[in-house]
Amino acid sequence: MKIINAQQAKTYNNFKNTKMKLLKVNAAIWFNKVCKTKGLQPTYISLKTNGKTTRNHKTTQYAVKYRINQEIKYLYKKKQHLNQLLYQIQLERANQYNGMWQQALIHMDETQRKIMEKTYQNLYKKIDILTNKMKTTQKQTTQQNNKHINIQPRIINLTHKKLTKEQVKILNLGPQYAVEQRPNKHINEIIIETENAIRQIEPKWQNMYRYQAAKRIKQIKENSKQNPIHKMQYNILRKLKTEMDNENITVMKADKSKAMVVIDKDKQHEKINQFIQDTTNQKRPNHQIL
Repeated sequence: MKIINAQQAKTYNNFKNTKMKLLKVNAAIWFNKVCKTKGLQPTYISLKTNGKTTRNHKTTQYAVKYRINQEIKYLYKKKQHLNQLLYQIQLERANQYNGMWQQALIHMDETQRKIMEKTYQNLYKKIDILTNKMKTTQKQTTQQNNKHINIQPRIINLTHKKLTKEQVKILNLGPQYAVEQRPNKHINEIIIETENAIRQIEPKWQNMYRYQAAKRIKQIKENSKQNPIHKMQYNILRKLKTEMDNENITVMKADKSKAMVVIDKDKQHEKINQFIQDTTNQKRPNHQIL
């Protein structure tokens, strides 16, 4: 294919450069989607955390995923803009080639295909590097967690009772972990509070508001469902509490660590009394004013 004049050359190069930008944007979208699927962190994202625990690792993953989503949205907008430019160029300039525009596109596609093959090969190499880096980071995180667990156990069992894996797992979550309660309990509270509020209204309007409130509460009750994981955890905790009450066992936080201690209540009272006797504290007289 021969270019006859400067105007045709300008149109050809303009279309060629715009299409090359579009192909590179498509490659960038593909690369970011692969990174998002595999949980990889591209080099253009710079995030640092102070620790190497599982919590820090998850926080970094959420931040990386959010950043990749923003990048993909930006690339799709850019892709839409380039598609519109290509469409306008093809409509306005196709007549300049006197029927030779299709051959120009074939020649252009062959050249750009070779360039994009090298581009995708480089992207595959980047993905392999990021994958190896992620495996190394996960290995270090696992070693750090195992080291932390070996040094400081989260559950210290001082009783004869053997805890199941499920019970140990939920106790490892700590005393501040909140389990979602059953929706029925919240519904009952809503009914009581709503009735108290309606009673403050004039008597002639109370029945109307009761009808509307009952209809709305029924909708809430039908749409409210407890998280299956929390439901399972709630049942495990309730069963564990019943077993501990029957066996006179309690759970308490350790004095100088974040561990949870499972101990007999009798031994707990003995330790408290022994601590009081070993200290130099003296009981104040009842008549002494603080």
